[in-house]
Amino acid sequence: MGLFDQEEKPSVSQIKREKQGKTFKGVFLIKDISLRQGQGGPYLSFVIMDKTGAISASFFGGKIADRAINREDITGELLQEGVYEISLRKQKERNNVVVDSLRKMEENPNDYYIVPRAVYPESEDLRTSLDRMGEKHIKTQEGRKLYHLFWDRYGDRFLRARGSVRKHHQEEGGLALHTYMVLKIALFLGDLYSLDKEVIFLAGLLHDIGKIDEIGDEGFTREGDLLGHTVLSLLEVRRLCEEAGYTGKREANLLHCIASHHGQLEFGAPVSPKTLEAFVLHIADLADSKIYQFFKAISEIGEGEENSRYFKDLDRRIYLLDGE
Repeated sequence: MGLFDQEEKPSVSQIKREKQGKTFKGVFLIKDISLRQGQGGPYLSFVIMDKTGAISASFFGGKIADRAINREDITGELLQEGVYEISLRKQKERNNVVVDSLRKMEENPNDYYIVPRAVYPESEDLRTSLDRMGEKHIKTQEGRKLYHLFWDRYGDRFLRARGSVRKHHQEEGGLALHTYMVLKIALFLGDLYSLDKEVIFLAGLLHDIGKIDEIGDEGFTREGDLLGHTVLSLLEVRRLCEEAGYTGKREANLLHCIASHHGQLEFGAPVSPKTLEAFVLHIADLADSKIYQFFKAISEIGEGEENSRYFKDLDRRIYLLDGE
């Protein structure tokens, strides 16, 4: 009897451990879908995943929502990323699986994403940690007013918000965690090079605040899709600065940090970093987003394996070379 016949639905990690040739049925997230051409005709290649791991899969024909699909009829429009009930089997002599049938489920994809082993604040909640950072690094009365306006305006929305739709920190609370990690990295560099840590702190805190309005329950909002989070962040931070009386060179540097935090125009930055504080924020933002993706890749590596699948966002496989 295979896991297909059991009432308990299998996880990806269980499927990886089972012998080749077995069949399974479960509910998984499908992502990274691509149409490919094989010797026998077109087929769909994608990744199925849950919180325990991910595995490469192929669809050569079968059923999609009770509709029979022949191989010659396969197109790239047959599947969209989302949660599906899937019947699959492990191929002999291979590490991937073949999917025989799929049925779309009305479930939240975020419940199936792997959550990397992220570094949370030690021994205190996130708000307390940010308050401690603010007390240490904000030196001006206007900066303190700006900080309190931020919490009054956003509060729980910030702590619950997602950090992205797909690439990094996409789980609930991901934005706050990303912000915390960016601040830890940026303030360390700011201290090392004796930079303006008030600007670095406020810029790090507010650099992605536009994501609260950019990302909704179903993905990008209309405003987010039309403007993007960098523009939304700039508009809101400018309003907060006016209300707090945060003016002059520090305001200019703060806004510039936010405008340039993606580093280059091709990555969505209206301008490239032109101050040291802005460059440090860019480095910290890039480092945390990429390290998160490395952790995500590492968390997908199965028992007895040493490398992940190919990650398009990182343009590489990731290796876990621990032990001797």
